[in-house]
Amino acid sequence: MTKKFWCHYIGSDGNTPKRRNIELTDISELLPNVSNEGVKTPLWFEREEEDYGYRIYTHYHLYVQLSDKVATMVDSISDQLVERMVKTDEDIKAQGEKWMKDFLERNPNASEEYRNREAKWNEESMEGAKKDRDNMLQRLALFLDYDTVLLSGDAWIMASVIKAYEEVQSPYLPVIQELRRQAMAERERREQERKEERRKAAEEEARKKAEADQKEQERLTQEAEKFKNGEAIAGSDVVDLCRRYGIAIHLRTVHNLQQVIYVINGKTGTCQYYRQSKGKRRPQLDGCYKTAGELYQYLQTY
Repeated sequence: MTKKFWCHYIGSDGNTPKRRNIELTDISELLPNVSNEGVKTPLWFEREEEDYGYRIYTHYHLYVQLSDKVATMVDSISDQLVERMVKTDEDIKAQGEKWMKDFLERNPNASEEYRNREAKWNEESMEGAKKDRDNMLQRLALFLDYDTVLLSGDAWIMASVIKAYEEVQSPYLPVIQELRRQAMAERERREQERKEERRKAAEEEARKKAEADQKEQERLTQEAEKFKNGEAIAGSDVVDLCRRYGIAIHLRTVHNLQQVIYVINGKTGTCQYYRQSKGKRRPQLDGCYKTAGELYQYLQTY
């Protein structure tokens, strides 16, 4: 059974309420275990397909009927969810039995303990499938009395729902509008709290970074004093000090100072470097000695 309604829904921007004439189908043709018989707000659906190239996804947009000509969208479900909801207890049992039969065929020599463990897991899976199906159907059943769902204050009331209730001139409209206003105010309050938390976290991170940078600069100053006094310091510190004082340094020299040199002395022109892999030639460190000497001479006049 199909019927045309003026349907209210939220646009693709996720915020703007829209209204258009859509031909909807009775929910029982999608889910035979859900009936509109004698309910307050019958449930209808619209089928939509999306082609992603490698697969076509099917979605079902659910609408509740508020009057003879007006409906409002309340949810969307995938074809995978529909497949799980339409299964009967017999379907689930047959699926479990088939899985167990396939398991035994694949594992003919399985021990009794192994078979019992898999049988128990299969039984639990079947019970879980029934429970999931029942929970999903119970949730859909709530839409069959949509006024009660909204008036409970537990549901998020979309702007499109307000428009639909305005069109049908529902007596519940003032209450629903107030509930939406309160929900919007609460959402804004929580968003402000999250912004404040993010701001404080960013400030704390910046403070810690500033402290770490300051400590690093103090450490570098101490290393510079050691280097000035003729002591050896780490090659990576030589790079950082050159950058601090604006001393030009070749890119290959930067690599050698950071990755090859352990410590280097600018006064004596000597260094210790990390042991190289067997068969690897001795590194050329002329640039390192030159840079260390330039830094040493600069510090003498600094």
